[in-house]
Amino acid sequence: MYPGRHPYTQGMRYSQQEIKMPMNFRKPTLYSSVFALQGLSNAVIPVLPELAGNSGSSAISTLIFSGYFMGALLTLVPLGILADRIGNLKMLRFGMLLTAFTGSFIAFSDNLWILGISRFLEGVGCGAFFPAAFSIIAEWEDSQQSLGEFNFLLNAGLAAGVLFSGLLAGFGIKTAIISFTFLAFLFCILLISEAGEQLVPNRIGKKFTLPENRNPTRNQQDLPLLHEIRSCLEKTIESLLKTDLGKILGITILLYGATGLITANYADYSAGFLTKPELGLAISASYLAAMLSSLIAGRIAVNSKNIVKAGIVLASAGIFLSVKLPLLAFFLMGTGGGTAVVGLIMAVSRISSSGFAMGIFNTGIYAGLGLGPIFGSFFLEPFGYETVFLGSAFVLLATLFVELE
Repeated sequence: MYPGRHPYTQGMRYSQQEIKMPMNFRKPTLYSSVFALQGLSNAVIPVLPELAGNSGSSAISTLIFSGYFMGALLTLVPLGILADRIGNLKMLRFGMLLTAFTGSFIAFSDNLWILGISRFLEGVGCGAFFPAAFSIIAEWEDSQQSLGEFNFLLNAGLAAGVLFSGLLAGFGIKTAIISFTFLAFLFCILLISEAGEQLVPNRIGKKFTLPENRNPTRNQQDLPLLHEIRSCLEKTIESLLKTDLGKILGITILLYGATGLITANYADYSAGFLTKPELGLAISASYLAAMLSSLIAGRIAVNSKNIVKAGIVLASAGIFLSVKLPLLAFFLMGTGGGTAVVGLIMAVSRISSSGFAMGIFNTGIYAGLGLGPIFGSFFLEPFGYETVFLGSAFVLLATLFVELE
């Protein structure tokens, strides 16, 4: 996941006189929450076959994996608009509370229907949490630095989820899930407490509004929520058709769809030659590589098109190696994804620096992670894992021929 400005808070800033709050707990409260939320979301990956009841059906494992991303994909935009209406802190608390409760159902139930629905609702919690979190950070004076720190902890949570799930599997398949669920409840209490109130600055004698060109739906504040969502969708379609945003969205979906397909099915594929700790270590390497490569790619003087192409080549190389060298494969996939996303964000910013454009881009990430594994699962039965993995690499490499201006 990679943060972008929320479309309804772009440009909002508060001076020191307008922020009357202690600074001690603000960042730790938000950062610890995203760490627990992302750790819980990824703790299921190394134990997907066991959660699916060792049924041998890759479709069940895929649905449990993708349910989370589908829940997020369907709710990011509407819950982002709702957060603007009812307040970011309320939506943040709702997202964390929903995450904690769904985590407890995943931790203590073996019913496949409950697991699938819980994963979907966990994704809804993600859809509620992230727009509100980005909005809150955008209001801080050090928002750029804070977004970097937030993204680092986000990826650290993803890495910790798969790593500890693999390492702790020997004590119980759901040990890591239970641990991160406990953390989610703990930090949910922190958000509800006075520490949570520190996240949102007090506004003194001034109502803050956004420039008209940054937020076209804000002028329709008094109109129904569904009307705002419809207006947002109409503007999305127009942007996709008239700019390079459609190409960027397509590349993003294929990139994260291909890597998500590998991640979702690797527990089943590697069951005969990787232990759970080894699997957790391999997958966590992709997130660690993404953290490092994002920092490096953001500091090199190379145009965005070449950065995107380099990332695609690295990610494709990782997919090719996944059939033989899992640790190196996931490291390369993470490096490629972390590199490409920097170039893609730069390409989006040339079209529009608004949070609206970044929101479309982030939706593409979830679309790839949610739909890629589901689409790929239809081919696993007739062709087998290795053929589908290699085929996804060739499809990803085809995006090198897409020309971005």
